[in-house]
Amino acid sequence: MKFMHTADIHFDSPFATLAGKGKFAQERRLEQRKVMKEMVEYIKENNIPYFFIAGDLYEQDYIKKSTVEYVNQLFTEIPNTKIFITPGNHDPYIKNSFYKQFKWSENVIFIDDKNITKVDIPELNTCVYGLSYHETEIQENLYDHIIVEDIDKINILVAHGGDEKHIPISKKKLAMSGFDYVALGHIHKPEMDEKNRMAYCGSLEPIDMNDMGERGYIYGEVTKNSLELEFVPFAKRIYKEIDFQVTTTATNMEIRHRLTDMIEENGKDNMFKIFFSGYRDPDFEINEKEIESVGNIVQIVDETVPDFDFQELYEDNHDNILGMFIKRYLDKGNLSELDRKTLYYGAKALIDAMEDRQ
Repeated sequence: MKFMHTADIHFDSPFATLAGKGKFAQERRLEQRKVMKEMVEYIKENNIPYFFIAGDLYEQDYIKKSTVEYVNQLFTEIPNTKIFITPGNHDPYIKNSFYKQFKWSENVIFIDDKNITKVDIPELNTCVYGLSYHETEIQENLYDHIIVEDIDKINILVAHGGDEKHIPISKKKLAMSGFDYVALGHIHKPEMDEKNRMAYCGSLEPIDMNDMGERGYIYGEVTKNSLELEFVPFAKRIYKEIDFQVTTTATNMEIRHRLTDMIEENGKDNMFKIFFSGYRDPDFEINEKEIESVGNIVQIVDETVPDFDFQELYEDNHDNILGMFIKRYLDKGNLSELDRKTLYYGAKALIDAMEDRQ
């Protein structure tokens, strides 16, 4: 039996880590739609009978009716595919939910009970289990004691959770429950465990800077005796980290040029968190505003330290706390890397404090 497994799409996410980049955040929301459209086209072309969505299809607080209408229209284009949705903590099955208020395509099946329930599909010799979040937090271990009712059928669990506030999951107990596949959602990092017949597909698109690395969906084939899983990278953009070593002769122009090349090498359409490290001229400051214009840079972490002439700095400050601090390290002679960093960061903090008092 062929299937596709996705989760944590978070349609209409505000993309909070793109604050100050409103136009780009809107572009990301449009890309969410494009990715779902491409998934549906793949399902249609390959006659895949099952599509599992393990929670957080959309953001309850931000979802627009137009987005729901768009997604539902896509679902109508694959009428022979059964689409199973288990609402999660970001799209709970509550009073004003679009799961209740909107008429979805006939091939969409909501597992909407707050307790574990089963959907039997006799013609395909399959049972699909799951539950729905009716609130944003569930701390009970609701998946720990499920036992499949008919071991002769293909049994699938579509489950959302995995941390202490959102249905803690014991993979060991789940592995003993008799399911032929457990389609997991909530954890945004993909993780396949074919031995225990389960997988987190991860978020379809990265939602924030914690979602580093490839994102996509899982394609699988399952029988009573076998399970084959393939993680398919599918996101339009991914988050990447770039480590940039600054030198004492660096200029902002040089940094921009080097960083432009590094971003090109890492895929200029991706989103980047830049870590600046190394030693810089004490009078030089990185112009973060100029750096942000180089590409899709969502965060800059400046861990550079000024390359002080400590002997000169000590002579100018031998009668104050800064001089006393520097002398302690100068008297040591050869400094370890940790000592050197402590000296640099400590001296900078004391200089900043002294300047604030002036």
